[in-house]
Amino acid sequence: MDFLEAMQHRFACKVYDSRRVLEDSEIQKILEYGRLTPTSFGLELWSFHVVQGSQKKEALFHACFDQESVRTSAMTLAVLVRTSAFANPDGDLVHSRGKRFPDPLSVFIDDYRPYYDFLRSEGRLDCWLKSQGYLAIANMMTGAAAMGIQSCAIEGFDEKKVLRVLDVSSDQWQVSLLATFGYPAEEERPKIRQSLDSLVTYH
Repeated sequence: MDFLEAMQHRFACKVYDSRRVLEDSEIQKILEYGRLTPTSFGLELWSFHVVQGSQKKEALFHACFDQESVRTSAMTLAVLVRTSAFANPDGDLVHSRGKRFPDPLSVFIDDYRPYYDFLRSEGRLDCWLKSQGYLAIANMMTGAAAMGIQSCAIEGFDEKKVLRVLDVSSDQWQVSLLATFGYPAEEERPKIRQSLDSLVTYH
């Protein structure tokens, strides 16, 4: 199906058919949708954690306030983003990312630093970093829908518990959000959306 059809038929799946697994090729394709997603300044300060094992999923189920879509999913995916210390324009990680681009590193840093300083002064660095994960999840969810695979974004979670389940340090990583994927065990629900006329203002 094309992009619009995928958007029309995707819904927040709460219960999956736990007997149906995702093929490795399907998982890799969904992850590729995430990998190719744009990030601010091309920094890619994120990582994707694929959870399929029953014990880890059960632990995530509880860390996500017992949402059934986590327990029954074929895959629950967590998008983690770096903590704000790693976004420092003078840091090694930013330098390693900036060196990948055609212009000299100094050009990249001179472009990036004013925005970094603005975000830091506004106390918005963590918010900026976490928002990147929403872009990746959106692309993965719509891409999965085009493959006939449903999903559900998970914003309700205990971040400390999620990080413990994934065995990563809160000094280095924070949770953007999670999403579940699989073949549904419930009927597709109709879209309930505002009309374009009520949403759009033309300037």
